[in-house]
Amino acid sequence: MNFESRFDIPVDRTEARRRFVNRVHNEIFTSFLFGLPDNLRYLASRYTMTALGEPYQSGVSLSTQVGEDFFTVLKALEAFFFALQAYYQQYFAKDIERVLKLSETDIGIQWANGHFYRTGALLLDKALVNDPLHWLRAKKLNSVLEPFEKGLNHFLSASQRPELYSDVITDMHEALEALAKIITGRDMDLSANRDSFISTIRCADQFKKILAQYIDFGCRYRHAPGESKPRSTLSEGEVESFVYLTGIFIRLAIPQKTPD
Repeated sequence: MNFESRFDIPVDRTEARRRFVNRVHNEIFTSFLFGLPDNLRYLASRYTMTALGEPYQSGVSLSTQVGEDFFTVLKALEAFFFALQAYYQQYFAKDIERVLKLSETDIGIQWANGHFYRTGALLLDKALVNDPLHWLRAKKLNSVLEPFEKGLNHFLSASQRPELYSDVITDMHEALEALAKIITGRDMDLSANRDSFISTIRCADQFKKILAQYIDFGCRYRHAPGESKPRSTLSEGEVESFVYLTGIFIRLAIPQKTPD
């Protein structure tokens, strides 16, 4: 139990995120960075700034160049991770997890396989987000994994940019469409492939009806934009539920246990 909890000192999410950023600067962009060989330190720092779309400044600390914005820091950490070799990535990931555990309250993110994702209900996150990610990577189903991860990244950013909620729906629908193509062997969009895909899923008829409604909703939403047929505005909770539904149907379509 952390100090604040023991003394019943409230810390809101904004303050906890500010402290997280400071800890990242202390432990990652200073301590971890300067433990790297000189050439890797330079390459990782330059790549991080390239990913942010900002000029790399030689002789200026990476902390100063990245700045204090919470989401910019998250993007920088992801870029930094992928600039490292696997040997250093394992230690980097441990440092990220350690810094996250120091947070005084839930700051709304989790770290998995080099990316940050928004957290919702922890049990649902594991079963319907983390497990599908693990399966899709293990099976090398990149055509499904890429839009699924893209949707999760859009969901992470949507709290600051609500217009991205609509992208989450289309990304998730695209992920299930790609999975349907693989399972049915038919290179068709999901609306045309709906019945064939549903027939392959081993589940109760009631679940198949829910899947059919999910597909119909996703198709209408995905192809609705335009002045004559504008998309409806969805709440954060509705979009989060759509993410979890996608995870449910991926679980149903890929029934094997999680690989070790």
